[in-house]
This record gives sequence, C-alpha cells and structure tokens, in this order.
Amino acid sequence: MRPKISDLLRNTRRAPEIFRCARETSQWPKITATYLGFSKLPYPTYLRLRRGDHIRLQELTDLKAFWQIYLRRVYRVEASDQVILDIGANVGLFSLYAARQAPAARIIAVEPFPQTFQRLLEIVADHLLTDRIICLDCAISGAGGPRLMANGPSPSQQRALAAAGRNAPGIQVHSKTLRELLQEQALNRVDLLKMDIEGSEYEVLLSTSLDVLRMIRRIAIEYHGDCKPYTKLQLFDHLRQAGFEVTRDVQDRLGYGVAEAVISMPQEQKATPYAA
Repeated sequence: MRPKISDLLRNTRRAPEIFRCARETSQWPKITATYLGFSKLPYPTYLRLRRGDHIRLQELTDLKAFWQIYLRRVYRVEASDQVILDIGANVGLFSLYAARQAPAARIIAVEPFPQTFQRLLEIVADHLLTDRIICLDCAISGAGGPRLMANGPSPSQQRALAAAGRNAPGIQVHSKTLRELLQEQALNRVDLLKMDIEGSEYEVLLSTSLDVLRMIRRIAIEYHGDCKPYTKLQLFDHLRQAGFEVTRDVQDRLGYGVAEAVISMPQEQKATPYAA
C-alpha cells in the first residue's frame, strides 16, 4: 500500500521515534512502515536489534508495544534504579528495556494470563536474564483472591480482569494486592512501579494505603478513560495524598494516557516499615 502525502505529513512528528528505530535495528524501514500502517509484516517475525539480541514478535500488538517502550519511551527508566516492578508485564518487553536501561536493577515482572506468562518466561530466558528478572504468574487487584480474566480473541495486551464479583466468561487467575506483593518480595522501597493493567489500575491504586504507596519512589501508569465510576483526577488526588507529584501526563482524545508520578516527600518520610 502506497502511503498518501497527507499520511506522511501527519507522521512527521514521529521523526525522533523513527531515528531511534534506525539506531535500534537494521530492519527499521519495514518496522516503521508496518507501525505507521503502510505495510504488513508476516508473523511471527524476529526483530533483530543492533546490540545483538532479538525479539520475537508474534502479533501486531507486540510491535506496537516495542514502539511505545523502546522508541516513544513512554516509561522513563533511570540508570540508578535498583528495584523495578513491572505490573502487567505481558510478554516482557518493558522488563527487557528496563534491564538494559538500569543494569543493576532487580526486576519483578507480574503477568497473570497463562499463555502470555509462558511467553514472558521464554523471552526472559532467551535474553539470559533469569538472574535479574523474577516472573510471577498472578494478577494485582484491590482485594486479592481468585479473579476472572478475559479469554477471547483479543490481543494479549488488551486482556483485562473482570470486575470483582462479576460472573463473566473467562479464565480464573490468582490475584494479590500490591501490599501482599511487596511483603512477599520483602520490599520496603521500590524505585519504579510501571503499571499497565487495562483499567484495573484504578482498583489497585485507590485501594492501596498511603503508607504502602510511600514505599515507591516513582510510578508510571497507563490509565484508561472508560472505567466508570473511576476518574483520572480521583486517581491523581490519591497519589498526591501519598506525597506524589504528577510530573507528566500524556492523554489521547479517548481519555487513555500515560502518567508519571514522583514522590515529593522528604526522604525520611518515604518508607514506613510494615506492621508485624
């Protein structure tokens, strides 16, 4: 399919991302054309990076996730980060990126859907990162316990937990709260919490007490605009009560976006030990 001049002009704002794509992989012309909708890739496709590693793309949404994480860089990772939680890890592209950007970080990747979790394990093993990335097959929710997760034809990046108490078709997964996750991993400080859980971010963060949130230095959230009765402002206000400042918020016309919140409290007030 030949691109129209109007399409090319509309995508000139992506020039920095395309330059990054060219630096990342020699396959950048095909990758860019597919991402912009001008052509199609056969799947599965192995994306070979100039650093010597490769990523297996099984569907178009894998390519879109690569573009968002590696090229648009929607989640900021600092080289000094020591502990990173990847909640909603999917097949592990963010965990791979975080391991590269923060070479000393311990990364905990959480993914509940069985087939997707298997792909996560494979990609971590393929990149020889099993000593740095801990993979957990569970969901993070507001109350913990068994939950249902959509099991339809939708891409893996779009599967979500059913609302608590709702008897909907799906596959049963185990879930735990954010507090339980931190306790089980013996964490009293997290440098970065990345969260992309298809609408459950409201349930999880709004039900998490302020003392637990204060153990986290930086939160990067993909939030969803169709999660009534919750609102983005309600979520941001809860984070501010815990001492966070929302430093970045990029939202599309449908109400979906990515926000970053950074703890702004004095260091001595950040972490409160768990009650026995």
